[in-house]
Amino acid sequence: MQHNKLFSAATIFCMIAFFLVSWMPSPMTVTNRSGIRLPMPITIMATYDNPDAPFTGGTFWTSGALMISGTATMAGNPNINFKRAHCEIILTSADGTITIHQECNFATPTPQGRWEIVSSTGVYSGLRANGSLTMPGNSDLMVGSIY
Repeated sequence: MQHNKLFSAATIFCMIAFFLVSWMPSPMTVTNRSGIRLPMPITIMATYDNPDAPFTGGTFWTSGALMISGTATMAGNPNINFKRAHCEIILTSADGTITIHQECNFATPTPQGRWEIVSSTGVYSGLRANGSLTMPGNSDLMVGSIY
């Protein structure tokens, strides 16, 4: 009889723990009292081995709402009159990939633009973020928000 009480108590404890954990938000999102996702800051820095675009290989790291690192690859359309380009950045880590589209403006002393996560796989599936971009040297510095 004592064994059944212990088993029942353990089962109830496990069910309570399961429901508490399942209601917790993902570490990459925060919601307000109404359940609306709030933006969280993120910085992404990609540095490429090849000093000439398109940058075929390199590394990246992130900080803020998401802290990962891995390899970075860039593919892009050529500059239009050497002033504008559209690029695709693929960030690959052990847990999945993140694909970013960039719109770049080269008519400024330090190239700049906008970026947006358009697809993701693995644990990053469904991740959305966007922000501003500067391109010092053979690097991309993306600052923005996950939402």
